[in-house]
Amino acid sequence: MKHLLISLAILCSALTAGATQYAVFNLNSFDGWIYTREGVTLTTEYIGANKVKLFRNSAGKDFTLISPSFEPTTGNNSIRVKFDWQSPTLGEDNYNLTKNSPFVELLDLNGNVLQQVFYQLRTEELKRTLNVVLKVPEGYSGAVKVRLAAWNADVNTPGAVREVEIFSPTSGDVNGDGAMNVSDVTQLINVILGISELPKELADVNGDGTVNVTDVTTLINAILGVITL
Repeated sequence: MKHLLISLAILCSALTAGATQYAVFNLNSFDGWIYTREGVTLTTEYIGANKVKLFRNSAGKDFTLISPSFEPTTGNNSIRVKFDWQSPTLGEDNYNLTKNSPFVELLDLNGNVLQQVFYQLRTEELKRTLNVVLKVPEGYSGAVKVRLAAWNADVNTPGAVREVEIFSPTSGDVNGDGAMNVSDVTQLINVILGISELPKELADVNGDGTVNVTDVTTLINAILGVITL
């Protein structure tokens, strides 16, 4: 019993994952972020009202959100983008999961797309937290930017983003909160059960190419200090 209690205590404790934070966008931190919507200035009030909508309007103009430039940490070619996505009111005639699904792109400083990830929404929910992993191309060095958009959308089916965090992914930090603990185990189990979604790069903890109960075992052992990820 004593050993079980100690194990549970370790599981519940927060083990700092050591991720490097590259950029943050929220109500209090939006300096350097660019919203490509003419005549609109990013303000706390504007962001708080979920007005940072990313879509293509009827004239073909793309409204996007672009991060400040940053340089990935040496030796880490992965970039994790975690963002809160606000969908339109459920039941609207124009609600469309494909149209509301966002693109996340990695750009060089000239605006060239280094990688694009299309995040396909599968369930109608008003609010959700999305996770995307981007890869810096082999051989590329220097600063990059991240762009969010929903280019299949139109003026009737916009999505809105209010919080974005860009950081280096860390093994075992499944939910991206900067710590490795029992909440990551819960998140991973929910992914396996189909309750929540997560990129395979984040859920495949043991790196065997599949996401299943062995990843849960690996994660628990890492939290308990039995193994090192």
